[in-house]
Amino acid sequence: MKVQVQFFSRLRDLTGKAPTELDIPEGAQVADLLELLYSRAPSLRDWDQSILVAAGVEFVGRDYILKPGDEISIMPPVQGG
Repeated sequence: MKVQVQFFSRLRDLTGKAPTELDIPEGAQVADLLELLYSRAPSLRDWDQSILVAAGVEFVGRDYILKPGDEISIMPPVQGG
């Protein structure tokens, strides 16, 4: 199945990626997607403990089961000022 993945802020700089479409197995979780992304962009793993993930407009946990067509956002921790 296909999902859309986009990176924000510093993570976009690290990956050098514009929004991209990935083909992942049915029943995959966010944790599986992150491992795939880490294999393609190893520098992302340094952010593993603080990465935030959203599906659509809702933050989701690593156990979230991805659905076909999901729009996944990968972002660093939110900062205020």
